[in-house]
Amino acid sequence: MAAQVSDFNYDSNERKRLRCLLDSYAGDNLNRDILSYSQRYDPQTRLLNHHSFQEALSARLGSLPAGQELALIWIDLVSLRRESSLWGWKRAEELARRIAGNLRFVADDNALLGRAGDSSFVVAMEASKRNKANWRRIQAVVDALMPQGQSLSETRLAVSAGVAFFPSDTDSVEDLTRFAILAADRASCAKSRNLIAFRPRMNTTILRDHLLEVEMRKGLNQSQFRIYYQPKVDLITGKVLAVESLMRWNHPELGEIAPSEFIPVAERTDLIHRVFEFNLRKALEDARRWRNLGLPLPVIAVNASVASVREDDFARTVRTIMAEIPIAPTRLELEVTESLAFDNEELFRARVRQLKAIGVRVAIDDFGTRYTGFNVLKKLRLDTIKIDQCFIHGVGRCQDMLSLCRTIVAMGRQLKMRTVAEGIEERGELEAMRQIGCEAGQGFLFQRPVEAEDFTSFLRDWPELKRAFAFVDERSLFEADALCAAG
Repeated sequence: MAAQVSDFNYDSNERKRLRCLLDSYAGDNLNRDILSYSQRYDPQTRLLNHHSFQEALSARLGSLPAGQELALIWIDLVSLRRESSLWGWKRAEELARRIAGNLRFVADDNALLGRAGDSSFVVAMEASKRNKANWRRIQAVVDALMPQGQSLSETRLAVSAGVAFFPSDTDSVEDLTRFAILAADRASCAKSRNLIAFRPRMNTTILRDHLLEVEMRKGLNQSQFRIYYQPKVDLITGKVLAVESLMRWNHPELGEIAPSEFIPVAERTDLIHRVFEFNLRKALEDARRWRNLGLPLPVIAVNASVASVREDDFARTVRTIMAEIPIAPTRLELEVTESLAFDNEELFRARVRQLKAIGVRVAIDDFGTRYTGFNVLKKLRLDTIKIDQCFIHGVGRCQDMLSLCRTIVAMGRQLKMRTVAEGIEERGELEAMRQIGCEAGQGFLFQRPVEAEDFTSFLRDWPELKRAFAFVDERSLFEADALCAAG
């Protein structure tokens, strides 16, 4: 036996060839192992990547005991993208590794943990939708994504999380993930909560939004949209000071679709820019036609969405359209909602400066809903404050609301801005706003929004119609002023 072993000898070349074969075999296995690992796991956090997580989730749901529920938590962290842009990829990945460690610490031992893209994490754990203790466990997972430590002390994570339950919400793996994402998206809009559970209406809403987006693209090319007009009336003389253009959508199959429904959809897409340009062009064209008919209007007002105003070329777009449809700049007023002044004062001030450079008037719409302070308003060269209709409704019967409106009117007068009361529907509201010195108002009491042809008739008939509202004749005002001056 020993002789056989001693006879089993290789020369040096054979030994080298065998060593190369063994090294090659070991290297191939190692490469296969590395490739297999990288295909299943996120390399920075060592959590399951999205594809592998979905496979593991499908297997887990397939073996889930009858009567057992599973919660899928989708967590978005916008801060990871911000960290990457501010400090670079390494800092963002350091933060991601810390978050993954926190997840491992707080989640159940048998929970599935994954990373979906750069800034999303996903957790699947056994939990019942109707068990309050389970909800506390789920909230603890979300709260764990607030890393502690001196090196990351300057980081403030913006966490938006959504949770969907199997099989309570759906028995489909694909829909379970989609529903959790829908809930996370809703959480991103709800500043008071960072975790929201899926509700069936969320799915209905997103399907409806998708339908509206598709149909809106067609409708803008098929003349489905119309512009309606509503006057702004001087509350003392009854003179029509301005007219506001309001967009309406009459779909051939879906019927009338309210602006409160289609405008938010447009704002989330590029369609809002087409909507604004359509509105502005049509309003300027109608204003020019009224002028040619001898029915001049001092001002025509057009609503400008916050999404449109945020665009860098917003003022340039306005200037371009005004060049195509000439109008004196002071006869155009753009109405911007108060939310932009509240959320981004610097941007709002920049846009006001740009529009004022053109000569366009600027109004702050829905004033009072976000409580923009006097200190903010005095920095802005605004022309008009529109008091939101929620303060006008029943104002004649509510002294507290009347006092609030009086304060807004006084503030507008101090800042040399015209105040307009929105949504006047009753004579009592008219009298109350007239009493506190509000300069103008609009609402159903004077005229509902109507199309251009009907508004042309309104302009012709208004001198007679306004007598019913006990307005003071302008000539009488001038005579009173002259008497006062003489006295």
